[in-house]
Amino acid sequence: MAFALIARGLNFWAEMGDTMCKTYMPTTDAGAVDWSSKFATLINATPNIYGLTSIQTSEFGILNGNLQTAWQKIVNPATKTKVTVADKNAALKAMKKAARYLVLVIQGQPTVTDGQKIELGLTVRRTEHSPIPVPTQKPFIRVMKVDGRTVKIRLQQDAVRRAKPAQVAGAAVFTYVGPLPPTSVDQWTFLSNTTRPTFDIIFAPGQAQIVWITAFWQNAKDESGPASAAISVSLPATGALPKTEKLKIAA
Repeated sequence: MAFALIARGLNFWAEMGDTMCKTYMPTTDAGAVDWSSKFATLINATPNIYGLTSIQTSEFGILNGNLQTAWQKIVNPATKTKVTVADKNAALKAMKKAARYLVLVIQGQPTVTDGQKIELGLTVRRTEHSPIPVPTQKPFIRVMKVDGRTVKIRLQQDAVRRAKPAQVAGAAVFTYVGPLPPTSVDQWTFLSNTTRPTFDIIFAPGQAQIVWITAFWQNAKDESGPASAAISVSLPATGALPKTEKLKIAA
């Protein structure tokens, strides 16, 4: 029973499609044939350093030999026929099937160096990922429109560049109602997270008042950068914002 499960597991990996080969094996038949020849030569010379057995490398050597023979027949116009082309296709498929399993074994060996993998024509897996930096820029808040109690803002890099800074996923927006900007961070009211550059802020009905808006960039890990300069907008109790009203930037 155990042997059957192991055999089934090995067969699963061996039967997988060409997807696993695409990262290391050339896509052209000529390239794959050349890859097979070099791979077979190296693993047959010193099987143990790659975590392979001599039986495994000998079996692959036979498959590689069949492929090289079949390939020579189709590159020669005198021997290229439907039969020899079919033989080449079968030999190429058998080589790839065997190679997938051997490559999995090699990639799983901690003692096989990146240099050895490159020499074999394999992909060197990345073991470390570049960290996502915490945003360092402050957003620039541009008021696009004030319609009654609705304020449309745009969050951008600065007064000129509209795009978000590199590796910034979105922003968190905060508001405050009062004649002066808040003196403490905890006085701000969290409004929403947004990944869109433009954002509508709808303030509840009320008397004419001054509202303040600030925001900070966030990366994909929800790590926050510095807060923007707070801007203020004078809202009317009803109707549109008078044309004489001006936006003010907090010091």
